[in-house]
Amino acid sequence: MTLIVEGKTLKSDNKTGYWALFHNAEFMSLWMAQIFSQFADRAVFVLFVALLTSYDNPMIIGHSIGAAQLTSILYVAFTIPAIVFSPFAGVYVDRWSNKMVLIISNLIRAIFVGISSLDYFKHHIVATLFLAFMISIGSQFFGPAETSSIPRLVKKSDLYSANSLFFTTMMIALGFGFALGEPIISRVGLHGAPWAVASGFVIAAILLLKISDNQPGSNKSDNCWEELRQGLAFIVDNPEVFKAIAKITILFSTIITLNIIAVGLAEQVLHIQAFQFGYIVAAAGLGMGIGNFIVGHYGKTMNSHKLVYSGFIGLGSFMTGLGLLGFIENILMPYLKMDYTPFHNIFMAIALLLSLSIGFTCAMVAVPTQAKLQLAVPAFMRGKVFGAQNTAMSAASTIPVILTGISADNLPGGVSTTLLIMGLPTVIISLYYYLQKNPESFEEKIIN
Repeated sequence: MTLIVEGKTLKSDNKTGYWALFHNAEFMSLWMAQIFSQFADRAVFVLFVALLTSYDNPMIIGHSIGAAQLTSILYVAFTIPAIVFSPFAGVYVDRWSNKMVLIISNLIRAIFVGISSLDYFKHHIVATLFLAFMISIGSQFFGPAETSSIPRLVKKSDLYSANSLFFTTMMIALGFGFALGEPIISRVGLHGAPWAVASGFVIAAILLLKISDNQPGSNKSDNCWEELRQGLAFIVDNPEVFKAIAKITILFSTIITLNIIAVGLAEQVLHIQAFQFGYIVAAAGLGMGIGNFIVGHYGKTMNSHKLVYSGFIGLGSFMTGLGLLGFIENILMPYLKMDYTPFHNIFMAIALLLSLSIGFTCAMVAVPTQAKLQLAVPAFMRGKVFGAQNTAMSAASTIPVILTGISADNLPGGVSTTLLIMGLPTVIISLYYYLQKNPESFEEKIIN
């Protein structure tokens, strides 16, 4: 027996979930390409930080600037294309061959990264920043083309599992990808590191040769702005699509913000070195991996509304728990005249357990929401919709990251207060929306 999915014949058998995906050669090629591309993309940022901070007396327009400012400017250079170009990239992803967009975007990034090894870029800051800007533009085309390809390569029944694998890779790269840059630079030096990082993009491009292609849209003569308007109108006119994008955006912003908070948490609450914040991020990454596996395998049999809002409730609760650790340590224990030093190891274990739980609840939100979004968007609109999603995620994460840093450094209670400000509203709002569709289940629990 065979199934026809968007014009592609898929063999139907008893394999489902991860078992089916691992036997799907085209999907595995796409997933492996994502792994190499995502980790290379994260390593690029570290590489460019190393390039910019290697200058003896860095100056822009005659003004001397420090390493922190250079890093901030670099972040902006990588972020602007994500905000400005993603919607337009989505339009052209629908017009063009998805396969060629994926391959060319990887090759273009590989070329630009390789060019950064030239001596010219070791002496011209603005040129280096422009190179980072161009690399980021290539990434904006890869994202929507990749997300659009997943529903084409797998059966609908396997979308939960497929998205769980992709989100696992994305979150692991987000948490650990930056750590790859330093060993690469240490091993091969600043001259060889660009070529080592570029090889990740080249391998991804080669792997993508094995996937099948889509049927590009026939509206190539339409005005780009008109197609962009159509994509935005589709999102606005479809509440389920709009809500799904909003949920993914909120979740992504929270994850980025927690990565920033982890540094302050390490110093202020756990009393370890700032650079050891990786333990907290690693625990969250492990939780995401476990959560993605479980939700991807069993989540499709559950009510997606309950699953998603239960995830948000758990996310807010565990963030609140992390925030309370600081107040317990600094207020409650001294009030009870208890010496909290002996509890240091216990606090560390509790913090890691809470971080792991945060990662798990993120999976409860991400996997079903992205699967639902992919099913709700027709093939000819996917590029535009997912391009808009990437723009929303990038734009929405910028302001919270800035505000979180200010809050953690200046508010009374520092990082603990910041976590409570984030966690408590998340619990309350999520509980409200959970009960909107499930009031009877809440009443039954109260009665019983």
